[in-house]
Amino acid sequence: FKGGSMKLKKFLFLTIGYSVHFTVINISNVFAQDNSTVPEMVLVESGSFFMGENMFGRPVGDMDTITPAMGQSGGPTAADAFTGATRFKEGPAHRVYMPSYYIGKYEITNEQYAAFIDAGGYDNKTYWLIYPEYNEDAESGWNWKEKEGRTCPRFIASYSTFEEGGWDLSDTPYWANCPYSIQANTTVLGVSWHEAYAYCRWLSSVTGDNYRLPTEAEWEYAARGPESLVFPWGNEYLSESEMCGPPGSGARANCFYDEHKETESVGSYPEGVSPFGAYDMAGNVAERTADWFRFRHYYNRLREGDVIDPKGPQKALPPFGIAIFPFWVEPCRVIKSKGFNTGAMDNNNYNRFGSSYPLRSSAKMFNVQYGGHYFIGFRVIKDIE
Repeated sequence: FKGGSMKLKKFLFLTIGYSVHFTVINISNVFAQDNSTVPEMVLVESGSFFMGENMFGRPVGDMDTITPAMGQSGGPTAADAFTGATRFKEGPAHRVYMPSYYIGKYEITNEQYAAFIDAGGYDNKTYWLIYPEYNEDAESGWNWKEKEGRTCPRFIASYSTFEEGGWDLSDTPYWANCPYSIQANTTVLGVSWHEAYAYCRWLSSVTGDNYRLPTEAEWEYAARGPESLVFPWGNEYLSESEMCGPPGSGARANCFYDEHKETESVGSYPEGVSPFGAYDMAGNVAERTADWFRFRHYYNRLREGDVIDPKGPQKALPPFGIAIFPFWVEPCRVIKSKGFNTGAMDNNNYNRFGSSYPLRSSAKMFNVQYGGHYFIGFRVIKDIE
């Protein structure tokens, strides 16, 4: 970082991140037998990378010009003909400087989330109160849970019939009849943003460490590394069978193949591991992050100079700034990666050129924080003290 601005030089001496908040309390021996329910973490070392994706074959780091003319289609949803990257979500690519932190080696599993329920996590309001830096009403998650009578993960299992699926606390184990994820070490599904947040606060309280959801930048850096790889495994645009397939086949990810639609045990795809050693950052499930989503947010970010450990938008507004009925009325959080329900080559509704590469680490979606989904899970960050 030689020759950087004063702001950038300060980065070398400061760990910048969400404020550390946790309360150590005595919970009846949740981890007494072993540490199987404590997430295994990998170290993400400080550095820089290009976040996002440019369009129309431009190299990473070749900044898009901020002009009213926004691409080949003349509009903000213009998509790259090859990757499917869209300006309003992924562009422009820009250098970001990151401190060190730990990220979950795997996504949170059914067994790990069950420990939160068994410890009374749904009954302790403290875990659900949202800190000010998340830019949301402090009691919104708790109020939603109480109103819905939520006691465990639930989701719409079939969008054709709107049949509900998820956990049943009368089952042994709770996830025994959960569509798409029925093993102790497969990823927990159906967890809303507020449930994932409450889990992190509970985990912080019983371990004495500070766990939280990753920011979008933290997630993407852990997936791409300092070389800004296109995919966690590298820059190769592989064939569909090389990207998606069963464990042990040499495929890089658990994504839709041969009518297969369910999660696999975490860590089943060593060929797709990220540069820092995180598994399943492409495929298996899409993952929740801490950040609000906003249309063309990267353009606004670039006007601020050096981009250091960035957070998402500070105001909770609908994805496009104003309500667009009937779909995008509520504020949404950023979702990273794609799940088992997505193919290696997928149709992008913003790409008039056809299929795209949805397993790119720069790719993202946005979703409301209330309610769960059958293809969305999460992993956690642990701050370095």
